[in-house]
Amino acid sequence: GSNFHGQGSFNAQPDQIIKSVHDHDDRKYIYFTEEGNTAPGAHARDGEGTYYTLFRAIPGGRFSGDETVGIAFSPDRKRFYCGYQEEGVLFEITREDGQMFN
Repeated sequence: GSNFHGQGSFNAQPDQIIKSVHDHDDRKYIYFTEEGNTAPGAHARDGEGTYYTLFRAIPGGRFSGDETVGIAFSPDRKRFYCGYQEEGVLFEITREDGQMFN
């Protein structure tokens, strides 16, 4: 299996995970939340093992140490939703190019 723990800046385990389900191109991603550290956030990993950050807390900032929750996509996969539990904040993220999340 894949090991997400300890890769790059990821020093906490992933919590929620969503696998890419669309076959419109060859790029496949796993989207996941990371929590339990000073910079919790939402990330993706492609089939080559490269990690991408959708967003993350600033260490020592407002969301530092919070729990990342609510990972979901809109039905057209053009919006990614995720938030911070303790602060009660939900983010809606879109791509700059207007395309869907793979």
